[in-house]
Amino acid sequence: MRLTRRALLRGDTAGGGVHISSLVVHCRPELIATIIPAIEALPDASVPQHSEAGKLVVLLETANEGAVMERISALEALSGVISVALVYHQIDDETETELETGSHE
Repeated sequence: MRLTRRALLRGDTAGGGVHISSLVVHCRPELIATIIPAIEALPDASVPQHSEAGKLVVLLETANEGAVMERISALEALSGVISVALVYHQIDDETETELETGSHE
């Protein structure tokens, strides 16, 4: 099945695995102390790096693309967030990893 933009936005995608995404969030610098805890309160989200200028790296580990889109929408809705940009997205298929690991033993 070919993945379409509409299917991605609805979260209608085939396959399993963990969806690993990285985002760059730009926020008002004076609100970093409140925005980081708000982001980390979201399911599957963490902020491993940030600058005092208001740039944050956000990592997501979600079950599907729909959850990625939900987190992006939640980030955009936070007071003080200026922009959210998806930088990277990968599906870590556990079945493939197990097969690859098994074939190298």
